[in-house]
Amino acid sequence: MPSAITSKHLLFLLAAACFFGGTAVLDLRARARHAYLEGEKYMAWAADPELKKNFLDKAYAEKFKKLERALADGGFTKADFEDRKTLLETEKAFKLNESSAKYAYIWYKTAARDFTPPGNRWSRLAEQKSRAALELWKEELKAGKIKFEDYMLE
Repeated sequence: MPSAITSKHLLFLLAAACFFGGTAVLDLRARARHAYLEGEKYMAWAADPELKKNFLDKAYAEKFKKLERALADGGFTKADFEDRKTLLETEKAFKLNESSAKYAYIWYKTAARDFTPPGNRWSRLAEQKSRAALELWKEELKAGKIKFEDYMLE
């Protein structure tokens, strides 16, 4: 019984390595694209807060309807309903007041740094746009008279 690796084994190992390497590259590219597009969404919200408000209004309207259906189905008491409704309203208010520029910067930074190597189109675009998002975030902090140092934002 020969113990030597045959050319069939080498070919199989090479094909497997190419397959898994290619899959990893495609996965990183897809993740970088998703993170970049999330950054774009938050930058659009930073430029036009009404977009953010409309998005959250729609998302939370669905959550409120689901909550009302659960109450109607007897899923919980009226007091529980009021508590859960208050929690949703608080969560929505928090998200409305949260800095869109901050999240844009975080998503761009994620696309640029976490999903490379290998470099790809999305990570390069995110790297370029992260600087503008960071500057916008810094302007928001200064306008709110919030003291910070650059290292705190990294």
